[in-house]
Amino acid sequence: MRLLSYLQQRHPIRFYSLEETGHIDWKTDDIILGHPHPNPDTIIQRAFSSTAPCKHKALIFPIHHAMPDINKFSLPLLDQADQVFGIMGPYWKETLSQSCFAPWKHKITSLDMAIDGAEYPYLKKHFNPPGRRGYFYIGSSSDRPEKGCDILEKTMAKVSGFPNGWIGGGRELSGMKRIATYASLTPSFMVSLANQFDFFINTSISDANPTTILEAMAWGFPVACTPGSGYHNVPAITTLSSTDIEHNVNILLALQFAPEERLQEISQEGRRLIETHYSWDRFCSTVWNGLKPYTC
Repeated sequence: MRLLSYLQQRHPIRFYSLEETGHIDWKTDDIILGHPHPNPDTIIQRAFSSTAPCKHKALIFPIHHAMPDINKFSLPLLDQADQVFGIMGPYWKETLSQSCFAPWKHKITSLDMAIDGAEYPYLKKHFNPPGRRGYFYIGSSSDRPEKGCDILEKTMAKVSGFPNGWIGGGRELSGMKRIATYASLTPSFMVSLANQFDFFINTSISDANPTTILEAMAWGFPVACTPGSGYHNVPAITTLSSTDIEHNVNILLALQFAPEERLQEISQEGRRLIETHYSWDRFCSTVWNGLKPYTC
């Protein structure tokens, strides 16, 4: 909806929902931009399989490839696309040549996910004393192996002496206290969370660009996550491993006993990145600049 609003201010747009089915007509000078869907009857699938000419066909969707079956349905559409906007963290961009998306690398423009920093006020300005700092996770624990919850459980079992919690649906996570299945992340709720917890943890194996990580950075929480979350070699983000649990334990203990001043630096750098890099203006303008040459 952010992208739709941005494009509508610059060019005439016809909008169809992701799961809408049926056939649409277009002119030869039209641009088709859409998110892949596995249902062959959806508008995007039928439009891309059609031989009717148009000026430009572009895809936009999250790209990650450690578990190729997840995105397997999208690959035939890449053949038909003239351009692909891949929403992905730097890890997936760096490893694109070794992925199932490699044959279409020349078509792909990488996009970092975005949030509106104004909707996520900077709240985490102080940290609990060393030895009493807490770790938390927001996300599903359902039967989605790409989320890496088994890694999270094994890691947190080794630091069970410190506070921890999580918010999300699905099965229970062993050794972690469920704060809520669902919670409205209002400023007042997040202030209470910030008083209890100090670090946001994510151990995804194959996740394009989780917005929960950006939200945590915006609130001021230092983030520790695996490269499989998409975020890799990003200032203000501490890297965890998807295979080495002892490494993860050492990283979390280092954060647990880090000087307050260092955590303040990480917190402030994370917020700065939200305001300067992970913005909707940057996201939307990248797409518009890619499509603009075909609007003439």
